[in-house]
Amino acid sequence: MLNRQLRRVQDKSKTPAQKQRSVAQRKKVAERKKAEKKGIWERIVQFLKDVRIELKKVIWPSKSEVVNYTIVVLVTVTVVTTFILVLDLILSKLLQLIT
Repeated sequence: MLNRQLRRVQDKSKTPAQKQRSVAQRKKVAERKKAEKKGIWERIVQFLKDVRIELKKVIWPSKSEVVNYTIVVLVTVTVVTTFILVLDLILSKLLQLIT
């Protein structure tokens, strides 16, 4: 909406020759965009090619790194779960004593 208003203000300040040039230029840009549009299958194929190129750039972790990270995650989950269990038991005993 704002772009349209701005364009109208700019068009009012131009001479007729400048208006014709800007209209012709916009038409050329629109025609180029229309010509550049690809079909759905061409876009899907291009997307998959791009994905393949990006995946080649990825530095994958080694087997030992994956094993180490997995162990760290499992230990962390176990510690947090134990902490929450103990906290829950303590709070439930306190609640029983209060009631």
